[in-house]
Amino acid sequence: MDSQLLDYFLRVSELGSINKAAADLHLSQPTLSRHMALLEHALGAQLFARTRQGVHLTDAGRLLADRARPLLRQFAILKEEVGERATGQLSIGIPTSWHTVFTLPFVQRLAANSGGLRLRVYEGVSNVLREYMFAGLLDLCIAPLAATPTMGYRQTRLLREPLALVEQGHTGLDPQHPVPVSRLAGVNLVLPARPNVLRQQVELALAREGLPFRVDVETDTLALCLDLASQGIGATVVPACALVQHHYGGGICWAPVRGLSMTWALYENQARAHSQAVREGRNQTLATVAAGLKSGRWFGAEASPLRG
Repeated sequence: MDSQLLDYFLRVSELGSINKAAADLHLSQPTLSRHMALLEHALGAQLFARTRQGVHLTDAGRLLADRARPLLRQFAILKEEVGERATGQLSIGIPTSWHTVFTLPFVQRLAANSGGLRLRVYEGVSNVLREYMFAGLLDLCIAPLAATPTMGYRQTRLLREPLALVEQGHTGLDPQHPVPVSRLAGVNLVLPARPNVLRQQVELALAREGLPFRVDVETDTLALCLDLASQGIGATVVPACALVQHHYGGGICWAPVRGLSMTWALYENQARAHSQAVREGRNQTLATVAAGLKSGRWFGAEASPLRG
């Protein structure tokens, strides 16, 4: 299948109109219609339902749209590998909680030291980033250390940091005074949905103590977790680095939870390891982490041996 057909298909699905997509792609409407008919014939499925208002995706079309973007990314990587022309493009996945302590200084380092490199940053929770890795979308990814690394990715330990309980400001939690796991028992929690690694750690820690676990709100959005904690709707548990230079003032308070920590690793796409952009991204990742640890701003973090 011609990958260009998938590009055309995605543009039609985004705009909901063959006429608008044709104009955007600088094609005639009949030409684009023939391309879409060819794609439907090749797949043996109707991808669009036509109406007077335009087109909308069928169930088969929605399935293709969900899968097409990672397919196109993988095809682009394959072209680079086969053609032996690794480009200066780097795609990296970074936890949302690392935004202040890592992501901003990392991008600044690349901008200063890697002229011409094109960077794409995906920020998200660990389970979403792992899905991106499974789809082959990422050259590098920072995610929790796994007993079994994602296939096709080399794993390098980076650091370990505490997990922190966050509540509304008046409850008196103090970063210098860790709380026991029992402090989470029966609390209305706001946490990511399964299979998030942090969520699993909290559940397992309470289960080991025979204590009740309760989640009132599930969300993969870090900012929403902290907003709801500040309003007293529920407590949350986040990596401590998420609380560096937070903007909630006295609206929240927090403390590390004894026995709960996250070990982070760098994952490198082995199919792209030959790329100068990926090598530079890896070097700058390690340098940025080392600088963050040395600065003392990364609360409670400890370096891990750089091994797989």
